[in-house]
Amino acid sequence: MQKAFATFLEEQATLDLKVLQRHWQAAPRRHGALPLYEDAVLGRTGRAAANTALVRPLSGGRYEIALSGATFNDWVDIEAAGRDISTLPPDCAHALLDAIEEAMRARHPIHMRAFSVRNGVVKPYDLVVFPLANRWGGLLLLAYVRAREEQFGMVDAIFASTTGGLLALSPTKNQDGLTDDFRVIAVNQGGADLVLREIAELQWQLLSDLFPQLRGTGALDKLVAVHNSGQAAEFDFVYPGETGVRHFSMRAAAMNGLVSASLFDITEIRNREESFKLLFQDSPLPMVVYDPQTLGMRDVNLAAIAHYGYDRERFLNLMLHDLLPEDDRSSVRTVFASGPLEAGTDEVWRQIKADGSLIEARVFSRQVDFHGLPARLAVIVDVTEQRKIEARVSFMAHHDALTGLPNRVLFLDELRRALSRVHRQGQPAAILCIDLDCFKDVNDTFGHPVGDVLLQQVSDRLRAALRDNDLVARLGGDEFSVIQRDLADAGEAGQLAERLIDVLSKPYDLKGQQVVIGASVGIALAPTDGESADDLLKNADMALYRAKDEGRGVFRYFQSEMDARMKARRQLEMELRAALIMGEFELYYQPFVSTETNAVTGFEALLRWKHPQRGMVSPLEFIPLAEEIGLITPIGEWVLRKACAEAATWPIHMRVAVNLSAVQFRGHKLTPVVASALASAGLRPDRLELEITESVLLRDSQANITTLHQLRELGVRISMDDFGTGYSSLSYLRSFPFDKIKIDQSFVRDMAANSGDAAIVRAVTGLGASLGISTTAEGVETLAQLEQLRAEGCTEVQGYFLGRPMPSSDIPALLAARTD
Repeated sequence: MQKAFATFLEEQATLDLKVLQRHWQAAPRRHGALPLYEDAVLGRTGRAAANTALVRPLSGGRYEIALSGATFNDWVDIEAAGRDISTLPPDCAHALLDAIEEAMRARHPIHMRAFSVRNGVVKPYDLVVFPLANRWGGLLLLAYVRAREEQFGMVDAIFASTTGGLLALSPTKNQDGLTDDFRVIAVNQGGADLVLREIAELQWQLLSDLFPQLRGTGALDKLVAVHNSGQAAEFDFVYPGETGVRHFSMRAAAMNGLVSASLFDITEIRNREESFKLLFQDSPLPMVVYDPQTLGMRDVNLAAIAHYGYDRERFLNLMLHDLLPEDDRSSVRTVFASGPLEAGTDEVWRQIKADGSLIEARVFSRQVDFHGLPARLAVIVDVTEQRKIEARVSFMAHHDALTGLPNRVLFLDELRRALSRVHRQGQPAAILCIDLDCFKDVNDTFGHPVGDVLLQQVSDRLRAALRDNDLVARLGGDEFSVIQRDLADAGEAGQLAERLIDVLSKPYDLKGQQVVIGASVGIALAPTDGESADDLLKNADMALYRAKDEGRGVFRYFQSEMDARMKARRQLEMELRAALIMGEFELYYQPFVSTETNAVTGFEALLRWKHPQRGMVSPLEFIPLAEEIGLITPIGEWVLRKACAEAATWPIHMRVAVNLSAVQFRGHKLTPVVASALASAGLRPDRLELEITESVLLRDSQANITTLHQLRELGVRISMDDFGTGYSSLSYLRSFPFDKIKIDQSFVRDMAANSGDAAIVRAVTGLGASLGISTTAEGVETLAQLEQLRAEGCTEVQGYFLGRPMPSSDIPALLAARTD
């Protein structure tokens, strides 16, 4: 019956609203204006008058209620007539203002849903605002309010819609009259879902019956305390239920004899915290958790305690920046507090351990939640040893391993920096290239270990002889270079060169062996001798080449003509390489004549280069170059094969002599080459005579003597050329049984006028006779020389007087003439 009556009232109200809408639509308008209040509303509201209010605009965007009906006043809960809308209860005022502004904008009735909240009960209303005009040209608005049938409690709405668990608990007492349990009188769907039950299963049941293990968690005791004290409390508890251990968070409050509680499942949060704690504590890397605002420590793991040497209690009393040296704290404090230090950063921090020792570390941090509070986790990677290794590797990459001096890479970097300073400040600099004289002799005589000691002592002397702002580097082998910065004048470079030559030429004590060497120096000045590091170094090297070429033990400044000379040398080198391929080499032969029979006993093969443009190039010009660039080895093999092949066409008693370079002994492939040349030509080994100089025995003497013995085993003859011009010629006669000694032409030339030269010739021929070694004198140009050599007992002679070098095609004619 009540419901039917309410439905009737709602239907009547709907009819009233429709009547108002029809009057507003039917009212006359002029030129699209709003209908007049007098035409659409005045005397036409009927039963709807109680639901309406007449509103008029005020200045400043305000509105006043001129008239209001009883139902409208019920909605706003006060007498509304004569009030500014802004003074009405907020729930009504906001709805009215929104509807009025929309109606004025649309110039059309606006229908909205409005609500009022009274004592926790929410009531819905229909709100319709009609825009109107009046006869004086102003605006009016008619507000119509109608209550809808439905209404609901605010608490009920929140209770039903909250996803978290909400419970209303009624206390129960034990036999002693004390509260010790609670009955569930209400629970929302969120609470039922949390405990995996239906609402009907939970309502009106005792907590201890529903959850028997709850009392053991302490949660039930805390609920009792909340009821007894009347104070709210928030606590977490663990419940070992049928589905496993779960973590809950509860907030409870006493209210009118009941206890209301909100319940949340925090199992996942706690599991994450436990996982973090496990990873944190068991990590081998030192980790700390700190407050991003204060930088105070909140937690440290075992690795951090072990690494830094603080006990846990002392560690937790530190600030993060306490791990840093005093000088670094102010600059680093802001960095740690401001944001994450992501992986991949190259920033390295110095840190202090408990014992005061310094380490270097990279620190990476990220935001974490620590027991519900914002914090930062810092992971510390100690890079102290890594940095030491990197420093060692960097040093090794830029320094010579033997001497510790900068190497070529670092030298060129420093030279570029020095040149940049020269260009900026205009202060000249110099580059000095230093080459040790006779270093190879020390290596060959005493071995490489002694040579290494010598290089180390040379390096020490160079360091001591330089200023602090100068730089010395070892570029390789026995080659050093110096950057002399900030020169007052060019002469300072020469003075330094003289000092270095003097310092390096003093005797060295090498493991009990006293050794004397020298040094040659080439100088290039910046910026006059080159704009780039490579040009300067190249020009200083050319100046060094000139110093060595002009007697060694001196220094030379770079001069522009040196570049032209070096270019000419490079051109000659290219042409020399092409000469072997193009077949530009020829062999000429100079005869040996017996002093006893006056007959030709053989020929010495002499290499000639017939250049297509230059003509005949002197051996003195190209042989040293061929030796220097290693081309003498293939050229020497060609000479051997060519000489053996042509000698095979001579009378069988004729020998051919071929000169060997010390370079050809390198690699120990000479013996197979000689054997192959003999076999290819079909020449008897005893018809081949190989001439060497003492340089062969100076360099890697033992290995070269072994090669000489191998050649003797083939059956070839070995001759020592230029005997008497070296330092140790006599000692070499003991180290190897030579077949022939060749007396250098320098002794023969002045033999008649110089008694000393004659005495040397006499001594050599006598020595040869006593040792059973034949002797050949070179450079015989006169009959007098020939007769004197014959008188001294020389076995053979050779020279222009007896025959000039000739091509092989002229040999038959020479032999025929000598026979006649």
